[in-house]
Amino acid sequence: MLAEREAAKYPFLKEGLILLEGLNFGLEELAGPAFSKVVDRAKDRVIEAIVSGEASSNIVDPQTELLSYPIAVMYVTLVSEQFLNRRFSLSEAVRAYSLLQKEDEVRILDIAINEFDWDIKEDIETIDGDVMNLKLSFSDYLRLAAGFHEPKWKLVNRKMENGYVALTDKESARLMQVEVEKWVNERVATPSDFPLPLPLQTRLDEIRKVFEENRSKLGGSALPDEVINEAFPPCINYCLEGLMAGKRASHMERFALTTFLVNIGMPIDQMVSFYTEVTDFDESKTRYQIEHIAGLKGNRTKYTPPTCNTLRTHRVCRNPDRICDRINHPLSYYRRKIWGMQRRAEEDAARQAKEEAETSNKATKE
Repeated sequence: MLAEREAAKYPFLKEGLILLEGLNFGLEELAGPAFSKVVDRAKDRVIEAIVSGEASSNIVDPQTELLSYPIAVMYVTLVSEQFLNRRFSLSEAVRAYSLLQKEDEVRILDIAINEFDWDIKEDIETIDGDVMNLKLSFSDYLRLAAGFHEPKWKLVNRKMENGYVALTDKESARLMQVEVEKWVNERVATPSDFPLPLPLQTRLDEIRKVFEENRSKLGGSALPDEVINEAFPPCINYCLEGLMAGKRASHMERFALTTFLVNIGMPIDQMVSFYTEVTDFDESKTRYQIEHIAGLKGNRTKYTPPTCNTLRTHRVCRNPDRICDRINHPLSYYRRKIWGMQRRAEEDAARQAKEEAETSNKATKE
């Protein structure tokens, strides 16, 4: 079906959104074997965004490609990291650009007008050997090309006539990439937090693992090497304080605490020492369990902490603060709190330097 194929290529098309709304599959249904290919493709789209920065295009199977997009968006909102939001949005936009470059000016014109409401028209002329098929309004051009720094995009280097800027098909497709990136980013900007059936959760865990492994080399904010206790989320403080007081912790409290400490890089010996106050403490057993969670024993899988939604379900979410309102995972809290602490420290240092400079200048004048 042509509409399905086009929607698979360009998930931002209105006709594609209508097709998806008509399907309305539930999570349990998506977790079934009939959709394993779709959810695998969704996972791959996110991982491709993380690793290579560009999602591939599998138009040979348009139904899988079409259905995988909203599931990929779901995964990104569940990870709830602004850096991944930007990475995924750009990846999908670059994917769209690679497909748009293969379209003729009629299709480009149709998408530009009907999907993004551009003031654009067909008007063919040749400038310096380049065939300019389209002309875009001055205001739309300025809005879309504002982030481009190559000389050819500067308005002084463009042919403009009667308020319209001449463009090639490829240049129009490049400007459309900007629109697609914005469109995708708006759909992943709001964090999600809800339980997933195990087959979907397993794929989400794989995405989180790949994201954490690639975060620092991609320029995202990696966790610091030093453990910063002051940045612990309230739920982790609750678990840790109870453990240190010798209270009997639930399985979820122990798992949440241990997975959190493992993922922020706390030494295993230090983690073992926290459990010495527990009445049923067994050092060898405790050490093995921690090493298993850290991926050093057993199946070699490093576990991540439960989401905020899971912690609420098990009554481990305690004393939530303002940061908790903006995150859905304990590691996101930790990272955001550290960022805030670092920013305040930088502001304090800048303020102090300014005051010292003013004092020095005043003393010099006197």
